[in-house]
Amino acid sequence: MDMWNEPLTRENLESFYNSTVYMAYSSVLSITKETTRAEQAIVKSYIDVYQQRSITSGNDVIYVFGDVLLKNTNEIMDRYPLPDNINFAERTLDEYTRNFMLEKIFSKVDSTGYKLAEFISSDSKKSRSAKNFQKIMDLFPITPLLIIQLIIVSIIIWIVSYAAVTVPYRNKPLTDSGNTYHSSSLLEEYVDVLPYYPLNIDFPVKPEAVNPDEEGTSTDPSESQLAPVIVVTEASATRG
Repeated sequence: MDMWNEPLTRENLESFYNSTVYMAYSSVLSITKETTRAEQAIVKSYIDVYQQRSITSGNDVIYVFGDVLLKNTNEIMDRYPLPDNINFAERTLDEYTRNFMLEKIFSKVDSTGYKLAEFISSDSKKSRSAKNFQKIMDLFPITPLLIIQLIIVSIIIWIVSYAAVTVPYRNKPLTDSGNTYHSSSLLEEYVDVLPYYPLNIDFPVKPEAVNPDEEGTSTDPSESQLAPVIVVTEASATRG
């Protein structure tokens, strides 16, 4: 039998299983001495190797499977040790057990939960067309799980920001609707500052409204208008 040298895929997983399961079963059973523990270790090993298919080359699949199989066998023996005084009859892999383990493997890798977990934990260091992009991905790995986390964090930040603005003022308006704002003329706002200008601009006080019917009063509009008056003063040593 030729040694396996192809990259592991969903399509050739059954072929890989059939070409290695007899050897794996006899090796594991010689360690566990009991079929239930042997079957558990074998099924878990095939699933683990299939999960590492994206980072395992075709020539290394058989070696990775051997290491994983030995690791899982030792772990299951440490977890469920057997008494030393119990003897088990030697067994070989029958057709029913072989098909039963294969069915368990495919039911696991084809399940929705397994595919979803595999998608979330997918490796971001897969082959890329551009080497520069690969270097960036190595420095800042972007996985589907990271994208989901960023979306969740963004939603949380938006909710907190919106609540911080709306909740405290839910029953209290931001402005007092009773206040009325009045516009002021330029004269009323800045007349107190004008005397400090160097031209000595002075504004006369607005005259009182007079009755045009009274005798001796003038109705010339030019006399009642407010106009700036430039005060001419003699030069002084104290003024610039």
